[in-house]
Amino acid sequence: MAVLAPPSGPGVLSVRNLVTVYPGRDGEVVAVDDVSFELSPGEVLGIVGDSGSGKTTLARSLLGLVSTPGRIIGGEIKLHGRDLLKLSHKEMRKVRGREIGMIFQNPIRSFHPGFTIGWQLVEAATQHANISRREATEKVVEALTWVGMPEPAERINDYPHQFSGGMLQRVMIAMSLLNEPAVLIADEPTTALDVTIQAQILELIERLAVDRGMGVVLVTHNLGMVASLCDRVIVMYAGQIVEEAPVETVFHTPAHPYTRGLLDSQPDRSTGKRLTELRGASPQMTELPSGCRFQNRCDYVEEKCTEPPALADLSHGQKVRCWISQRHGLLPTRLADSDHRDRAESTGLSGK
Repeated sequence: MAVLAPPSGPGVLSVRNLVTVYPGRDGEVVAVDDVSFELSPGEVLGIVGDSGSGKTTLARSLLGLVSTPGRIIGGEIKLHGRDLLKLSHKEMRKVRGREIGMIFQNPIRSFHPGFTIGWQLVEAATQHANISRREATEKVVEALTWVGMPEPAERINDYPHQFSGGMLQRVMIAMSLLNEPAVLIADEPTTALDVTIQAQILELIERLAVDRGMGVVLVTHNLGMVASLCDRVIVMYAGQIVEEAPVETVFHTPAHPYTRGLLDSQPDRSTGKRLTELRGASPQMTELPSGCRFQNRCDYVEEKCTEPPALADLSHGQKVRCWISQRHGLLPTRLADSDHRDRAESTGLSGK
């Protein structure tokens, strides 16, 4: 986990009131609803939530890669103060790779099967910098060495299908190194990898933040990964941010019932406690309840919850979209607190 000074001003990436929609049968479906956050240099920000929460659409929005017919209809995404939403498609293509790096969950899809890895990385290097192919090849070999690729000078002549999933993710990280982007977007980067390879990939991502000063946005459903790597966490539900806090705060004192439910549903071998399932299912984005979107699954629901809560500050960098927590400071029932402390200890967060 990167060690950061408290942010003193705007981050390297500043997102304000972002809204992304897709057409639906009865009108537009808001997949990302009024999302705002800051990312500082060297910070690892986790974006967590169930499938359909909007986290991947958020990541693709940041990259200007929202799938057609989806579109961004509001807000701003500022990188070093420049609003990316005002750029043309051609200008945005130059930003991707040079100023914003990306790692996706299925790396084989990111490479052309008919060209060697070396050729594709050299193309990426020369596209964004005025250097010769020889200089680019040297940069590629250096980057592959940094990510732990054995015999990189020889392996640049291999094709994508000749690499394992873990090695291809290393290649993706190496590609991100070529142009030293300020921000890296990593969307489920360890999916389908075994535990040992997962740990190696996460270590590389952490090194990008700590050694290279990159701001990292890590999209994942894996809370263990968040606990070990992230500095701060955003929890998304039904397209909205429902909680934002430093990672240790989320694990020790979750303020939103959905966050608490996510933590309670995680396996904890150290305690042997039974898991608690979140009852019900996430709402269809075409049939959202009025008021709080979590109300139909919430153990704390009251009449006030039929009104939509805003994302409000609690204390010490924690924000929550919940009437109950906003009134009490935190969720009032503390029966599960010992469970959360045990879980924090098991993930190495105790005392942080």
